[in-house]
Amino acid sequence: MAFIANVKISFFLVLICFVTFSSLHTTTEACHTTDRVALLDFKSKISEDPYGLLQTWNQSTDCCTKWEGIGCDSNGRVVRLVRTGGYFRYQGDFEFMIGTISPSLSELEFLSWLNLGGHKHLTGTIPPELGKLSHLTTLYLYDNKLEGSIPASFQNLHKLKFLQLNDNLLSGTVPANLFQHMSSLSQLDLSKNQLSGRIPSSIGKLVSLQTLDFKQNKFSGSIPTAIGFLKKLSYLTLSNNQISGCIPSSISELKSLNVVYLSNNKLTGIPAFLSNTAPLEVLMLDNNMLTGNLPDSLGNLTKLITLSVKNNRLTGKIPSI
Repeated sequence: MAFIANVKISFFLVLICFVTFSSLHTTTEACHTTDRVALLDFKSKISEDPYGLLQTWNQSTDCCTKWEGIGCDSNGRVVRLVRTGGYFRYQGDFEFMIGTISPSLSELEFLSWLNLGGHKHLTGTIPPELGKLSHLTTLYLYDNKLEGSIPASFQNLHKLKFLQLNDNLLSGTVPANLFQHMSSLSQLDLSKNQLSGRIPSSIGKLVSLQTLDFKQNKFSGSIPTAIGFLKKLSYLTLSNNQISGCIPSSISELKSLNVVYLSNNKLTGIPAFLSNTAPLEVLMLDNNMLTGNLPDSLGNLTKLITLSVKNNRLTGKIPSI
């Protein structure tokens, strides 16, 4: 009787496992038709794919389970597209995709992660239609040859946490309201482009921002006082622009600031309040138009490791730390 009971229990456990596995399996649907069509259109705009990054993308297979670089949710909707450049071949050469970014990617309405960075040869403009991707948290388009302006439609990307458009050929001004509703943004990199005009005051809405990198552009005007609202900011670089005026006093509110690069601009003053940013470790102010004495209060920066003020018009003594 005990043997029969054990057999029944074992059979019951196997049945439970089978039902559980079956239910888990059926919760993942096949790739949604809309997403498949959008991805295939993106592939059609890629003229060269020497490393075969899109080789598995074809009509006869499921994009959720068979296409490399694609991730889906349990409903078969694409939530992740990652095809980065910089792949190294055994001959010692780098191979990159060549083409443009298709506006059809905007049809991936549940997309949360889009990474097409590092291909060197993706050209054309950034499709404004990408501003429709309301679930997007990560957008990496860095290190390509994208040109034109940053789409104003990006102001609709309210869930964005990481935005890297650096190392491209982007030009024009940053839309005034671009950052108005990006309170979740943690990392922002627009460096090494040809962006011009003023840094918009909407930058102050980025209350979660930790890294801000605008170096090597053509930004002019003064640093917005709204920068003082970025309480979590630890890394700030605005080097190699045409920024003028004084460093705003509001920067003294940034108690998490560790690194500041403001070199190669047209800044004209170092206010004493800068010493209030106690965690500061690196302060680069060289090659500006700074005048007068270095404030004695700089000596209060007890964690300071690197300070550069060369090629300015400063007088007086260097404060002791």
